[in-house]
Amino acid sequence: MTDIKPSDVRRAAMDFLARREHSRYEILCKLTRRLGDNPDLFEQEVGKLTNEGLQSDRRLAEAFIRARTNRGQGPVKIKMELRNKQVSDDIITTAFEECGVDFLALAQSVAVRKFRDALHKVVESEVQDPELPELPELPEALNIKALDVKTQARISRFMQQRGFSYEHISSLY
Repeated sequence: MTDIKPSDVRRAAMDFLARREHSRYEILCKLTRRLGDNPDLFEQEVGKLTNEGLQSDRRLAEAFIRARTNRGQGPVKIKMELRNKQVSDDIITTAFEECGVDFLALAQSVAVRKFRDALHKVVESEVQDPELPELPELPEALNIKALDVKTQARISRFMQQRGFSYEHISSLY
């Protein structure tokens, strides 16, 4: 087997970073899979990339939070995924503080989007006026208390799977 050159390590790491942001840990794991086991050289080259500003766990955390909230995921799941990428808790906390996402509003939006049909049935049962042929538009903020217990449980389970905390879920009711 040939010796691994620092330029090969740098090129491989840059290839990873060209596609998307990676945590330091992810790059080290991928380099080990691709080039074999040489942790000292990998650490040294990834450290250089970090010092040059080409790799940043903080930038990864910010981009990751933005992407996941756009997909309707909650903070619990996002934090867990970032911890799996071995991003430090300090960086995660700072990124969440700076992201400016209102997770209570996001939880409301996700619940309304997912359970629109069940919420329409509640609105239909509340609106019994025969002169209104069309169903009124659903407002963004709804009183989900009007739903039956079984549907509320479904909503709660769904929201937990999406990574919302008890505080966010209980704010729906």
